Amino acid sequence: TRGFLIVDGQLAGERVCVIVNHWPSRGAKSPVRVHAARQVKALKDSLMRSDKKLKLIVMGDMNDDPMDKSMAVALGAKRKPADVGPTDLYNPWWDTLKKGYGTLMYKGKWNLFDQIVFTGNLLGTDRSTLKFYKHEIFRRDFMFQKEGKYKGYPKRTQAGGVWLNGYSDHLPTIIYLIKEVK
Repeated sequence: TRGFLIVDGQLAGERVCVIVNHWPSRGAKSPVRVHAARQVKALKDSLMRSDKKLKLIVMGDMNDDPMDKSMAVALGAKRKPADVGPTDLYNPWWDTLKKGYGTLMYKGKWNLFDQIVFTGNLLGTDRSTLKFYKHEIFRRDFMFQKEGKYKGYPKRTQAGGVWLNGYSDHLPTIIYLIKEVK
């Protein structure tokens, strides 16, 4: 698989580690993305063993949807907060896709490959520590194709060797973290 970028530092006075990913494309079969997920899970588990209080975020273009085997089984990113322990991963994007919102469109159907998942210690209502508040797909009118065969799709920078003056064939995702200010 492609390499992973691990960024470790302080955010709001707390240790946060981010693993940035770009998993193999859909041109490759599912097992290669499952392998990538297993590698990321091993990294996550190793980092969490060394610091149980570490707040860890896994983000990137996974080239799979939240319910696909790579995300749900191999990485173990869970759908419901109630099922997530402090060192487990939570994936808030399941229901977003179920509601019909995605980050890229293929053959007229939305997919949600661009995900941000995080450890359960970022869940909860105790705002004295850094916590997950909400998530969104960044969608603005200028980011979409306005005409032609791909009307309604994210506006690419180029396609078929033609410059389209767009942004990307994927929409960005955001999570908001909050902490009480004293």
